Amino acid sequence: MKKLLCVVACLFAFASIATAQTRLELRLAETEPGVGLTEATVAGSGRTIYLHESSVITNADVIEAHVVPPNEMNDHPSVAIHLAPDGAARLEAATRGHIGKPVAVVVNGTVVSAPILSGVLREDAAIFGAFTQTEVETIAAGLIGR
Repeated sequence: MKKLLCVVACLFAFASIATAQTRLELRLAETEPGVGLTEATVAGSGRTIYLHESSVITNADVIEAHVVPPNEMNDHPSVAIHLAPDGAARLEAATRGHIGKPVAVVVNGTVVSAPILSGVLREDAAIFGAFTQTEVETIAAGLIGR
């Protein structure tokens, strides 16, 4: 009986993690500390960045998310997102004046990547990191509430 309860409890715990909504934030960042900025470390890299206080977009702005397999640009799977018009407009306005600086991708409270912005972002973006296939599937499903 104890073994059965453990299996049921373990399955229940996994189900709650796997179906939990993914918390996504895209935040402007800097390479040097400054007033109102919060220090953060990019997971897996040890790189320190400094986050602006507010999010430009969150998972509430995501209307579509899907897994992108590894390719010549990235040897890990990633998550492509498509934003609602309001989020896309905020993202475009925020990134227009931030080219050449980092943009932090925060997933469930962890900075998973902070690429240097090379151009203005609009309604389509991608979440890159050293993710496994299972992790990107969970992130994508969590972003759209599946």
